[in-house]
Amino acid sequence: MIRPTLLAALALAVLGAGPAEAKRPAPADAGVSTAVSPELIDAIAEEMDRAMARLALPGAPGPFHVSYKVTEVVVNDVVASLGFTTNAKERHFVNIECRVRVKHDGIDNGNFVIPQEEEIDGSAGMSLPLEATPRIARRAAWLVTDQAYKEALIQLRAKLDARTAGGLGAGSPPVWSDVAPVVSEDPVLVPALEPLAALRAEAERLSAGFRDQPHLRDSRVAMTSYLERRWYLSSEGTSTHDTRRASGVIMVAIGQAVDGQEVAHYLSRYGGTRADLPSEAELAAGGKRLSAELKALLSAPVIDSYTGPVLFEREAAPAIVRWTLAPHLDGTPVPLGLPPADAKRFGGELVDKLGARVTAPLLSIVDDPTTSRVGGVAVIGGYKIDDEGVPAQRVEVVKAGTLVELLTARTVPKSGDRSNGHARRTAPGNAFHGTATNLIVSGKGGLTTSALEQKLLAQAKAAGAPYGLIITGLDDSAITATTELAKRELLQLIANANQDLPPPATVAYRLAPGGKRELVRGVQLAEIPVKAWRDVVAVGKTSTVVNFLASPQNYVFNRLRGSDEGFVPSSGIESSVAAPDLLFKELDVVGRKYGLRARPVVPPPTAP
Repeated sequence: MIRPTLLAALALAVLGAGPAEAKRPAPADAGVSTAVSPELIDAIAEEMDRAMARLALPGAPGPFHVSYKVTEVVVNDVVASLGFTTNAKERHFVNIECRVRVKHDGIDNGNFVIPQEEEIDGSAGMSLPLEATPRIARRAAWLVTDQAYKEALIQLRAKLDARTAGGLGAGSPPVWSDVAPVVSEDPVLVPALEPLAALRAEAERLSAGFRDQPHLRDSRVAMTSYLERRWYLSSEGTSTHDTRRASGVIMVAIGQAVDGQEVAHYLSRYGGTRADLPSEAELAAGGKRLSAELKALLSAPVIDSYTGPVLFEREAAPAIVRWTLAPHLDGTPVPLGLPPADAKRFGGELVDKLGARVTAPLLSIVDDPTTSRVGGVAVIGGYKIDDEGVPAQRVEVVKAGTLVELLTARTVPKSGDRSNGHARRTAPGNAFHGTATNLIVSGKGGLTTSALEQKLLAQAKAAGAPYGLIITGLDDSAITATTELAKRELLQLIANANQDLPPPATVAYRLAPGGKRELVRGVQLAEIPVKAWRDVVAVGKTSTVVNFLASPQNYVFNRLRGSDEGFVPSSGIESSVAAPDLLFKELDVVGRKYGLRARPVVPPPTAP
């Protein structure tokens, strides 16, 4: 397939939450790509046609499907601490990725993990120079296609051998579904990035607000502005493109309690541009609140165990949706050959529950990547096409507690199922997860904050609990992880961290029978099974919208790796969740066995 000539088109990424400063001028247009031209894409398409016609090893099947994703990323990043820049980068790079599928006797290589060789999955990629020519692009396409094809054959052979040995069960294998080809040449302009110098100056001013606060062990402010242009080609005839554009800011403060527990607190905001984020004055005020809350947390009592009702308020409500429910709205079958422990964390526990009650009847859920606003608030999880070149679609997932439809990519459980344009996260075995990106949870019979507190206390009394638990924030280790852990501390983390637990709470309160809130720390929820969502007993009147970048790695991995040089995370999936406050009938809190470290012997230094 010779790709039709593309206008250099870029799609405007949807906006993020946060009030803008008054009279801020509209950003200039970023213009078209200077690194990826229509001629480069045409050259890759020509190589794809050649591969489909000629690529085959003797005695082996040739490819029945070849696809390419060309990605151009431009990023301005800065990190500042105590009024000074600690890291700043301008990055601009282009990658090409090829995925190849082969099949024998109706079985293709996809959705299969070769034990101890998970990296062999029928895909290959490499970098392209920013000054690439059509000749260079075609050579790169030739190389990655050859590598991906050979890997696909190895993967197919291993899959066929596993089936012959009976290691994959007797059921029908998952299906690579058909889609209609998409050809799009409509240009969409996107705002230019904020200059690094402007981001640097603002980050320095904001980070200076954490000076002279002895309760802080560490603090930083990071800002980012980036765009990601994508071109997608396939042998089925698809030739389309998309762009994601976002800006973000994080403010992180870390302290240490008397018992040695490290306590982290953070503020995170994302938007389409800097204009969509809170103003500098609002961020400065947010930094002061962050520091004050952290100071109070350091002397707060610890909760080691609890069983009873839990109320998730404000940003904690979307967070608990993100970590414990959203992964199971994925309709992608678990890859064959995946180790049991990894299969458990893959998500998708609801694949065989269509038509069944999976949440409380008062909850309904929609994922809508076609929208840019939810309840009047801008969201960043929208896109034009997913990572398999399928147009985004609005999907009603749960209606009054009943599972109506799952979020699907092209790998589906059975023939006749189709992708609904939600391939956003890579899965082992040359597949993509069906992934929520603009998830909207709504509830019937919403209560005021006061009424929710009364309901919480009533549930606590019925359960015999001495108090009710309120959580207003959950940690995000992609933001708060520190890079200063010693080897002994890393070993402690590896030995004690449980990958099946949700992130610990950053801010939590116990609500006494008289209605008084008391700040507590160390709240680590036990594993929350998806069936716990059937026991949501009340919701709030209003929703909170949270924008975030969903890290491709789990919470524990990010804790071990540390934050990415302190920068705003920009390697995740642009996502948002909107949810009302949520009251669960009963959840458990377990003791945290990591996060303790020796306190410094000498008090912190003070500025001269």
